[in-house]
Amino acid sequence: MKHLLGIVCMVVASTGVLLAEVTEPKDRPNFLIIMVDDLSPEQFGCYGNEVNHTPNLDALAAGGVKFNTAWATPMCSPTRALLVTGRYASRTGVWHNDLRLNCKKQTRWNWVSKHLTFPRVLREHGYRTAIVGNPMALGGSIYSKDVGFDEQCVRALTLQDVPEGSTFTGKFEGKYNFPDAKPVPARYWHPCVIRNGELMKTTAEDFGPDLYAGFLIDFIKRHEDQPFLAYYPMNLVHDMAGGGIPTTPVDGTPGSNKGGSLQGLVEYIDILVGRLMDGLEAAGLRDNTIVIFTCDNGENGKKMHASEDGPRVPFIVNCPDLIQQRGATDELMEFSDIYPTLMEFSGASVPDGYALDGQSMTPFLTGATDIHREWITSYIATARMVRTKRWLLEAVDPVYGDSAGRLFDCGDAHLRSDYKDITGSPEALPIRKKLEELLENNPWPDLSDPDVAAEVNSYDTMPYKHFVNGQLVQEQNDRK
Repeated sequence: MKHLLGIVCMVVASTGVLLAEVTEPKDRPNFLIIMVDDLSPEQFGCYGNEVNHTPNLDALAAGGVKFNTAWATPMCSPTRALLVTGRYASRTGVWHNDLRLNCKKQTRWNWVSKHLTFPRVLREHGYRTAIVGNPMALGGSIYSKDVGFDEQCVRALTLQDVPEGSTFTGKFEGKYNFPDAKPVPARYWHPCVIRNGELMKTTAEDFGPDLYAGFLIDFIKRHEDQPFLAYYPMNLVHDMAGGGIPTTPVDGTPGSNKGGSLQGLVEYIDILVGRLMDGLEAAGLRDNTIVIFTCDNGENGKKMHASEDGPRVPFIVNCPDLIQQRGATDELMEFSDIYPTLMEFSGASVPDGYALDGQSMTPFLTGATDIHREWITSYIATARMVRTKRWLLEAVDPVYGDSAGRLFDCGDAHLRSDYKDITGSPEALPIRKKLEELLENNPWPDLSDPDVAAEVNSYDTMPYKHFVNGQLVQEQNDRK
């Protein structure tokens, strides 16, 4: 594999950080990152499901690399912040959707001023960039140069996202469980979609995921002569505000935002992946496009849990010209690894002294080495977890749960239900000590700090807290 870096000049981004810009981006791979919402690996045929029909994803897994153990975080915002920055919550402050530390009021939701997103870095190195689908947790406005997307086709999270002068006349989903919450514009049938700053005209027959796939295929066609990054955080299979599962164009009654099934949504994800692969083939770009398929956290019932089922997600990488055909692998990976991997494949770089927490997967994915990393870590709110191939320490929560957490011998298994609980074993003390040392790569902040304590107190009032020991964490006065 070679990276033709071309002529390099220096540009000053809006935050004052110097970045190298590549002006001859020939022979660099394209990136298509597909991240579904709220699904565990076991929903896909390539991960052992014998009911859901997922032939396109199964083919990607067989023809590329499928990680048996890959960790995001157990919740959407921490995962997305980790993905786009390549940095743990100890740096970004995004520990949970509703627990954000190390930030001031003006940067609570707009933190790109302190971090470099990978779309921004790739864009400033000659890539054309697009985001399609769910624009959550990007660290700033989707139109910001610091966030880094040239084009956007995304759902409106609220009516405030609708461009001035336009009126949305489609469906609404319901409300979230927050005080004074407003109805959420539909994300599935008759959706509220903003395309490059303009409200799309949609009808009752329009299915949001189809619109996003169509935009992406067009984006690919228009940029076949320039390297591109297409980031597609899907809305599927997330249920709607207030509950409910939509049908799909081939499942149940088309046009209905209720009455669908999880199987129907999983199988429609596979259909969309097939369409995108066909779009790459038609543009002549399939062999030079690195396709990553993953998810933001485990499915409902596992999401928000401080156990391995919370962060464990599918992770498949495929590119005929660049990625070795390994199939399933027991090597570990975590979401912080994605950012440095994109940097190495693209030949892009971050400034000297700008720290990333992950390790590039490029040597492993290309076959230069047969190993990737020894350990992975994850977190949600005040809880952290870490594992090696054999040992797992989870639910280490000094605030709401047990600071010792739970310790497991994973053996050769890939499912938490098959692990052996050795939490109270004296023989496990050296193992625990090693894992606790690894946790300090992402240290939990000092609760004696008044700002940290105030933020945790605020978290106590939130309706969507994390789970420890299978139970939703209690209010502050019920803590251990």
